[in-house]
Amino acid sequence: MATRSRLRSTRLLVVALVSVSLAIITVDYRQGQGGPLEGLGRAAQTAMTPLQRAADTVTRPVGDFLSGLAHLPTLQSQNQSLRQQLIEAQTQLIHNAELQGRVSELEDLLALKQTLDPEGVAAVVIGNGVSNFDWTVTIDKGSSDGVKVGQPVIAGSPSSPRLVGLVVSVTPVSSDVQLLIDQHFAVAGRLSGSGETGLVQGQGEQDPRMDLISPDAKVDLSGDQPVEVFTVSYEINGQHGRYPPDILIGQVASVVQNSNTLETSVTVRPAVDFSALQYVLVLRTDGSTGGTG
Repeated sequence: MATRSRLRSTRLLVVALVSVSLAIITVDYRQGQGGPLEGLGRAAQTAMTPLQRAADTVTRPVGDFLSGLAHLPTLQSQNQSLRQQLIEAQTQLIHNAELQGRVSELEDLLALKQTLDPEGVAAVVIGNGVSNFDWTVTIDKGSSDGVKVGQPVIAGSPSSPRLVGLVVSVTPVSSDVQLLIDQHFAVAGRLSGSGETGLVQGQGEQDPRMDLISPDAKVDLSGDQPVEVFTVSYEINGQHGRYPPDILIGQVASVVQNSNTLETSVTVRPAVDFSALQYVLVLRTDGSTGGTG
């Protein structure tokens, strides 16, 4: 009997709890957000929020790491592609700067050509024959273009024409130009400022040297303006010098300590960078004048 009574009490308790629950749910539904379960729900959500944040803090890096591993090959490929694009862009910038430099140099040379009477022959340097025995370059113009042995070769602009050298051999389609740094090259020069003259001679790998300057000449390299060397114009027995006057040869780099008290000597840094020489102008003289100037 005790067992039956206990079972009956348990059933009554279950029925009562279910009835109460249904009643509470019905009331909560009818009252909407103001129902009795709303407060309990908010309290439960408030209690669970810190736990959710902690779980998210722990699991998010792991998820990001696993996602990163999955996309690692793609990221590496993208990085490599971006590096290649950067290299190509840098190369293009260098090429554009070099091309702009060539255009500017050619424009200066063509402007210089128009100032000459008769106009010079514009040429492109197509070969470099520099060796221990001679210092020459080959240009793409020859006798069919009016180029002759003995004609001066210059570069630069109308405001600053610069001496390159002298034509020493010619074919119908090309010519060899002896550079002013060649050991067999010589030209009469004049110092800016003082106007003192001397003889500039090539020294191969070293800067050309200007000798036969008056021992009384004062060469001051401490001033703000550099001391420059220009070609000299002269006439002997009715023959003019080979080179036009006032063509820039270079800049005085040093004064040579000379034991010979009868002359002063200096070294001259050429105005032309022969390693980067691309365009030149051959002056249309008859090429017959001998001598050094």
